[in-house]
Amino acid sequence: MFRSLGVTHDEERVYRSLLDRAPADADEISRRLDISTDGARAALAGLEAKTLVNRIDSRGAMLPISPEVGLTALINLRRAELDEASQLVGPLTDHYRHGHHERPLDELVELCVGREAVARRLEHVQRSVREQMRVLVRPPYMVLMEDMTMRMLSEGKRIRAVYHKDAIEQPGALAAIQGFVEAGEQARFSRELPTKLVIADDAQAVMPVHSDPEGIHTTCLVVNPSGLLDTLIAMFEMIWSRARPLGVTEARKLRVSGASRLSTTEQAILAMLINGLTDRAAARELGLSERTVQRRVHEVMAMVEAENRLQLGWHLGQQQQPTE
Repeated sequence: MFRSLGVTHDEERVYRSLLDRAPADADEISRRLDISTDGARAALAGLEAKTLVNRIDSRGAMLPISPEVGLTALINLRRAELDEASQLVGPLTDHYRHGHHERPLDELVELCVGREAVARRLEHVQRSVREQMRVLVRPPYMVLMEDMTMRMLSEGKRIRAVYHKDAIEQPGALAAIQGFVEAGEQARFSRELPTKLVIADDAQAVMPVHSDPEGIHTTCLVVNPSGLLDTLIAMFEMIWSRARPLGVTEARKLRVSGASRLSTTEQAILAMLINGLTDRAAARELGLSERTVQRRVHEVMAMVEAENRLQLGWHLGQQQQPTE
């Protein structure tokens, strides 16, 4: 728990032991925790250097500093160090970009091989995001952790995602995407995505190049600042501009003229069809039969006197136009 503060595992154990019963010296700690005397002595010295314990006699007996005082001071110190280190990111990035044209190719484009290596590298890239992440999403999926995505959104980081039709049709996908959108993600839909892609700020991109038979990515390219990264960013922006908003939250607002508000099920079905899902995919998502989905759609068509789904789509589009 304390590792992010620079406190080792043994130091944490010793500190917690002293909070339970103090004072104690290295011999007492050694017996209490079943560690060597030298190990206990080293842990106490480390805690003393971090101002988490006080020496009270010549034998080396120690008393713990109150966590409210000692840990708060350590947290504030680490925060100040991180703030100071963050000031170096901009200048060093400029320096890196200025010299990247002289760097060897294997520094501009890295090949990452192996399931675990790909997952670790993608997690690292996501954690490195400072302002925004751009994503092209289509199955099979790279490892984009839902909890990490929600954490990034809660921290105010911008996420723009373009989803392929096949991604939306995965079981449970639309509900998950709706959660992201409600948390702040900007989502769009496209039937044509050339690849899967994750771009962290303007600093790095990850693009899969090979998957195993289970659809798990085993090889990816990591693209560092270069003309290639600039091209991938431009490609994303072009796809984003041509994609249409993914209306996963607008389903609740759909109405038909001359009729009462649509039922929740009817809203959900129409939203999924508008977003490109097939009747079968919509049925699977909602736990209905395909025949039930088709019957509900025909009932709504009858409400608006639409002879086919094209007319129904036009009608719903008119209903969603802003009023003066």
